[in-house]
Amino acid sequence: MTSNDHLGDIRRHTTVEIPVQSETVAATRYEPADSDGASPALLMYVPYHQDDLITYGAYDPICRYFAKHGYEVVVADMLGTGSSSGFIDEPFTRREGTEPAAIVEWLAEQPWTTGRVGLFGKSYGGITALDAAGQQPDALDAIVPIHTPYQGRRNAYSYGGLFEFLTIGMDWLTLMQALEAKPASVRDPDGAWVDRWQSRLERSRDRTPWLFQFLDNEPHESYWTDKNIPIENIETPTLAVGGWRDPYTRDTLEYFSAIDAPKRILLGPWRHQMPHRGRESAIAFRQQALRWFDRFLRDEENGVTEEPTITYWTELDGGGSSVGQWRGRETWPTATEDGLPTESAVAHDASDDAVTLALTPTGLASPDEYETGEVDTEYTFDPTVGPSSIDPYGVSFDPPATNDDDARSLTFETDPLDDPIELTGTGKVTLRLAASVSDPTVVVRLVDVSPDGRGTLVSHGAVRGKYRNGLDDPDEMEPGAEYDVTVPLNPKSHVFEEGHSIRVAVGSSFFPVSLPTSRQGSFVIRSAPDDPATVKFPGRRMGRVDFDDPVDVAPPDERVPTSARRASGESSWTTSREQVSDQVQITKSHSLEVDLPHGQLSRQATFEAAVTADNPSTAAAQNEMSLALTTDFGEFEIDASNYISHDLCQIETTVTLDGDTMFEETWRR
Repeated sequence: MTSNDHLGDIRRHTTVEIPVQSETVAATRYEPADSDGASPALLMYVPYHQDDLITYGAYDPICRYFAKHGYEVVVADMLGTGSSSGFIDEPFTRREGTEPAAIVEWLAEQPWTTGRVGLFGKSYGGITALDAAGQQPDALDAIVPIHTPYQGRRNAYSYGGLFEFLTIGMDWLTLMQALEAKPASVRDPDGAWVDRWQSRLERSRDRTPWLFQFLDNEPHESYWTDKNIPIENIETPTLAVGGWRDPYTRDTLEYFSAIDAPKRILLGPWRHQMPHRGRESAIAFRQQALRWFDRFLRDEENGVTEEPTITYWTELDGGGSSVGQWRGRETWPTATEDGLPTESAVAHDASDDAVTLALTPTGLASPDEYETGEVDTEYTFDPTVGPSSIDPYGVSFDPPATNDDDARSLTFETDPLDDPIELTGTGKVTLRLAASVSDPTVVVRLVDVSPDGRGTLVSHGAVRGKYRNGLDDPDEMEPGAEYDVTVPLNPKSHVFEEGHSIRVAVGSSFFPVSLPTSRQGSFVIRSAPDDPATVKFPGRRMGRVDFDDPVDVAPPDERVPTSARRASGESSWTTSREQVSDQVQITKSHSLEVDLPHGQLSRQATFEAAVTADNPSTAAAQNEMSLALTTDFGEFEIDASNYISHDLCQIETTVTLDGDTMFEETWRR
């Protein structure tokens, strides 16, 4: 073990090596220098390169915070990634639980730990935390998973069976493609990094790229069978974190419900971002996580188990802003067939009613008020709907007005509200629908319309017709036949205020978040007084905006900075429409510079997606990422690009060292 950083009251050790089975995990250790004797240990196990992007990038502030408060913090490269040995043929298998579980037991045996270990991490780091807990290692005493899916197929497909085009296909898979080809930036003393890196590059030539694996295996297929975390086995105290604008809030509520252990959940207004850096409401999350670990790794009676089971943010002022209220409750309500919240999800009382609205020829209204007239309206697919409703992670701007998307959808709207209506829970929309194709995409958006007419997205849901009965029960629709199609809405807490209107927008696309099904066509929406199409959500009609369950949530503790000191970057998001072809184009780009003690790392990326309004099969994306790594060994450049469409996928990776090509490969599907 070597040490190359002294950070005041923290020492950072690099090139820590941990034996796991027959392989070697590479890690960085943050040691609390002023600690008196052994300390509890916290582990983050991720594939994102602990020797530069993690320990000198976005996760350094939380690692330092824990170490400053007396924890040994270990950040480890997943086997098959970064400086670790090994290779990954398929992601999301159960090795991602057994490996960190083995590291937990190794940490417990080290003389510098007390034998008590916790796990934490965002996204993939949350996956490995949950998965390790499912293995029930003896030394694991608490976990904090953040913005985390628990089903393998949810890392590629939505709950409605649509391919996660923007976040997975374009952004994340391009990053993983580049990272797989990137060498370690910190060299181990024996030079094993060279063989590990070159072996990984050569083995990648013959492996089916992850993108192809995902696209070739729809969510019901056997490829995903062994890729679900056994959440029913988890008996580890869990502090779960989700965000209203994150893709995995429903996942968070589902795995949280299955865990049989002391547990709390934090649901905020965030996208895929750490809560102490959240745009709308940055909070003292690191302090909350610290108190959780203190309770279960140090046995401190600090009151965390007496706090509300669910702490959540209710949006006000139309949503999408920093105006809101932190609140607490014990259970989470979900709409059922009769419109009431489920008894298993919420103890029903006068404050926990549900709101049901029917789709009528004149808009949205209470089913009791829907007495005459029928909806029998055809909608021609428009795959360009979506860009005006997306608030993408990794880019900082206020949520856009949904009006352009709404104009290209079937919309149903209430009159301006005389009294506020609160939505808190998981809602759904039930439609009577007949389609001209066997596998249509059905997307529903719930919109808050302000008095000046501006629409702001509140929640949405999307379902492929083939998966209307669930991801394990594919059944194509008979063209022209009528079906009841239920579209679950993403969980949310939001108040539609007095003078605002509630709008439901039905369409065939949420581009580029989801890849629409490829066949052009139409569907007919029907609703009648005796059999109405409805939107239902747990909530209540309020006389005024007032809550009897407020919770105080502190702002971030900035005695340890919340942003990385050595990293800086920029991002952009551009949407445009070509008027003649009616093609919509979206470009997301970002840059990152990391000043390393041992060199320099830069990342440049551009993701471009486009589709034309009359042909969903034209949906395609071109993605480019370049990593430049300069160390005393030389200057590496990794160029990763891919093209994704319904008919063709192509992946290209090139690695150069000081201008000379070290690796070059193209994969086509």
